[in-house]
Amino acid sequence: MGMTNCFAILGLSESLTLDPGDIESSWQAATREEHPDSSPGTEENRAAELNQARATLSLPVERLGHWLQLKLGEFEPNRSIDPELMDLFASIHSALESADSVISRHQKSTTALTKALLAKEAVNAQLAIQEQMAGIHSLKQSIIDSFPDLEKAGESGDFEEAKRNLGQLKFLTKWEQQCQSRLLSLLEC
Repeated sequence: MGMTNCFAILGLSESLTLDPGDIESSWQAATREEHPDSSPGTEENRAAELNQARATLSLPVERLGHWLQLKLGEFEPNRSIDPELMDLFASIHSALESADSVISRHQKSTTALTKALLAKEAVNAQLAIQEQMAGIHSLKQSIIDSFPDLEKAGESGDFEEAKRNLGQLKFLTKWEQQCQSRLLSLLEC
């Protein structure tokens, strides 16, 4: 049995540049078509398959990984980090450490005065994390903007840049999640 093709499941072309609205409307149409009321006896597996296809294609990093898997089968992602990403990582690491320090001291504080004194530090830490998230978003967007070029290179059998960009997107997504987590914790300070 071959690999599940999320593009085919939703009746979409195998393209990195799918419009989010097209993904959503294809999913909705397929879901309506498969609804138990309109086709009795349809298995729950089909609904899960449709939902998984939607989730995969809706996230650019997942879409790129799936596209590469369809084109190459099993492949080893490029895990090297570009110098630009290394600089961003150093900056993110510093902001996360600062946030962790504020969060830790807030959790250990026992008086309202101590917590109040930490409030300004918490706001500064939030701003620093938001600044890092803006950098992450900018780099993610520049990679997503390169998807047409990746497709064009793929047409001639060159997937190296796509594999490199997949690795970069995975790092950026992980860092974005770490920043979001810290922001939520800082909001409690």
